[in-house]
Amino acid sequence: MKKKMMSLLSLGLMCIAFFPSCNVHDHDTEEQLSSLLEIPEKIISNSKAATLFTKDQQTRLTQIGKTTISLDEKAIHFDIIVLQKYVEHIEAIAVTKNLPITGVSFVFGATQHGKRTVFLMPSTRNVTLDYQESFTIENDEFVTFKHIEDYISLKNHSANDQNLVLSTDGFISFNEAATLFNQYQSQYIEPYKIKVTKEYYTKAVWYSLEEIKQYLTYVRQQSNKHKLAITGISVFFGVYDANPELELKSNAQTVFLTGNTQHASIINCKGKLLKEYLQNDFIPKNSNSNGDTDESLAFNMGHLSPPPKNN
Repeated sequence: MKKKMMSLLSLGLMCIAFFPSCNVHDHDTEEQLSSLLEIPEKIISNSKAATLFTKDQQTRLTQIGKTTISLDEKAIHFDIIVLQKYVEHIEAIAVTKNLPITGVSFVFGATQHGKRTVFLMPSTRNVTLDYQESFTIENDEFVTFKHIEDYISLKNHSANDQNLVLSTDGFISFNEAATLFNQYQSQYIEPYKIKVTKEYYTKAVWYSLEEIKQYLTYVRQQSNKHKLAITGISVFFGVYDANPELELKSNAQTVFLTGNTQHASIINCKGKLLKEYLQNDFIPKNSNSNGDTDESLAFNMGHLSPPPKNN
């Protein structure tokens, strides 16, 4: 069940979020519709986001000798309008191609210079392996992107022609995505494997289309309400606690999302930055804000892949 927001949004602000040219005169309607804004279920507290961020530094980057990467270097930025149009495009493809698209995966990658990144791909449910399988379409061919594998083989010919794989630099081809994915495996997974043996190493995080749409709507509405001027979404890598109660998520790699303004990552409706919850970019400050989800913009708790079973 979605969490109701304690302070509600007016129709005027909702109108501005989607139709900048509209005017609001009906105050009764404004009051009636003010209850529509809900906090997405997967919003997490600011302190939890800071802990995820810190665990990534302590349990992943430190293990492979990447200890000096700054907070700004870790931020992965997407324009919020581009993301909105991407989701609409995915929904249109589902209709025109008659595809049972279930959601979007944030697939892990790395540049040739070693910077971690993510790229977005649509997904369908692989019933046989029981996981959300990413795909693209090239040359009118449905091409699966099996991120449960260690490495993905490049195609003899690959060219983006459907705008289904979205990177921070725009739309990319299957081969370009596979190259980023393979570089993440060689630069991050392989060195970590030498130090820590795990049953699986997360390389993608999945959200349903409805979850992504709701989150983008929520961020834009909160931006208007609190005059935050949010222009995009920042993606950060994180790691869950080593807690058996988390089951498959225990000590697993993940990502969390939050808003950004001109590439400054905003973590809540007060306009606070993520680094305000950290000491020296790495260590979470003592905080009593575990329950601050009513004001948080941090989004997490997606499905991890691999493993392909029971996820």
